[in-house]
Amino acid sequence: MKETLRIGDILIKEGKITQEQLESALEEQSKTGRKLGEILIERGLITPTELSKILEKQSNIPSVNIEERQLDTSLASLLPEAFVRINKVLPIGRTNDSLEVAVVPPINPEVLENIKLITGLKVKPYIITDAEFERALNKIYSIETKVDKVISTVQGRKEETTVKVISEVPSGTEPTTVNLANSIISDAINRNASDVHLDPGQNFTKVRYRIDGIMYDILTIPKDISDSIISLLKVNAGMDIAEKRRSQDGHFSAKHGNEFFDFRVSSMGTAFGEKLNIRILSKQKLLMPLERLGMLKEQYDIFLNLIKRPYGIILVTGPTGSGKTTTLYSAISTLNTGEKEIITLEDPVEYNISGIVQIQINEEAGITFATGLRSILRLDPDIIMVGEIRDLETAKIAVEASLTGHLVFASIHTNDAASTPVRLLNLGVEPYLLASSLLGVIAQRLVRVICPNCKREYIPQEFEKEIFRRELQEDIETLYFGAGCPICGETGYKGRTGVFEIMEINETIRELIEKSAPYNKIKEEAIRSNMITMRQAGLIKVKAGITTLKEIERVAGL
Repeated sequence: MKETLRIGDILIKEGKITQEQLESALEEQSKTGRKLGEILIERGLITPTELSKILEKQSNIPSVNIEERQLDTSLASLLPEAFVRINKVLPIGRTNDSLEVAVVPPINPEVLENIKLITGLKVKPYIITDAEFERALNKIYSIETKVDKVISTVQGRKEETTVKVISEVPSGTEPTTVNLANSIISDAINRNASDVHLDPGQNFTKVRYRIDGIMYDILTIPKDISDSIISLLKVNAGMDIAEKRRSQDGHFSAKHGNEFFDFRVSSMGTAFGEKLNIRILSKQKLLMPLERLGMLKEQYDIFLNLIKRPYGIILVTGPTGSGKTTTLYSAISTLNTGEKEIITLEDPVEYNISGIVQIQINEEAGITFATGLRSILRLDPDIIMVGEIRDLETAKIAVEASLTGHLVFASIHTNDAASTPVRLLNLGVEPYLLASSLLGVIAQRLVRVICPNCKREYIPQEFEKEIFRRELQEDIETLYFGAGCPICGETGYKGRTGVFEIMEINETIRELIEKSAPYNKIKEEAIRSNMITMRQAGLIKVKAGITTLKEIERVAGL
């Protein structure tokens, strides 16, 4: 029997990747459970088209470019939607007594036999990737079609609300608001949305997704249907459905495909009814290897050096949604070797990490960041992670803990690295204590990455060249943009990466903090000490073809 070559072996043989790159990707795969092909595409090592060709060689079954085919949506009725989703097979064409199906490897012969039995047709398989399958699925079983069915079938009819949303088996085709709620969240996950917003208007409710940090209008649905969906989601999140004005928070967890997700739900009354927001948290994506966060080589070396110090405080700063939690998790996961006692204090605990003691904030039970931190110190930790410093009491305890032999990680909301010590001093932390304890500050933002499938070169305009001369003292001749394609939803971007500013506290900065020096003095000294500013780090990524000037302008200003 002929041995099937693994994807990694084929790519190395063809010179697409190195052994080192493969090992790094396999390490990420073992931690996150994601597919190797997805990781390699995300890292820019191969394109989706190259992955399709590799899968074709691996299985000896031809691949198909599903984007170039006119999909016959009537074929969807040949197979149950649940069967299609679970087995990742999709009818794409029919000729006489043969049915062409697109299949995501590995191919199960029993599934192909079942298709033959269900349809009574001969089956001709073609290889497609996971990403291609999801995009085609969204076209055939579109969310818009489901909305139309629900509106025409159940409008004005009272429905049961005490049901479980997002079951392990995807919703069927029966037009109910339960299935529509499932479909909206499933569609959002398939499009890599981080948030779903249900924004009420006078007569209709807008469904909007935040994808790669940008808001997109997806649907408009009648108020009575959206009210039912909001009630369903609130029931699942453990919220009071009778209370429609006061702000509420809740959460639920569920499995979608092969991944586990947490959903944080928030609601509040508005002039036109109740607004709901769902934050989608992928448990696998939160555990990202340190080298994959997006730091430049110089920044990565500084950060690695900081987190290996025996004691002191390291602060991660940035606005909501800038990836602070991922950075903190990556740092403590790197240090989680079994030799140290690591305890975290979080609101909420976003991912359970084996070998780490994680404590959930519960203000009703009297567990706040401040009281929890005091209690943690009696548990003999080596490393402490505080989800967020919000007040003087928490800041003081964190600083004192770092001075008594603990390594403390915490997040805080400031604009950049240099403004962070100033913020703590303004809160009331004693200058000499902060100067003695602070090791470094990591400020960060997330920027969209140019889609590798439609990436194009262009000659920059004079004002763009001037930006590089001013900020990096470099001349550039070529920049890049995403032209837009089906893979990126015609946006030109696919995925996000971090842009960082890391301020390591040296003796001069320490003295400035002790003297309560103003922000501009601290920033000047940090730059004089070779700190790469966020703007400079962003422009280096623009020059490398990772992102665009427009993205750096959006998050850091130019």
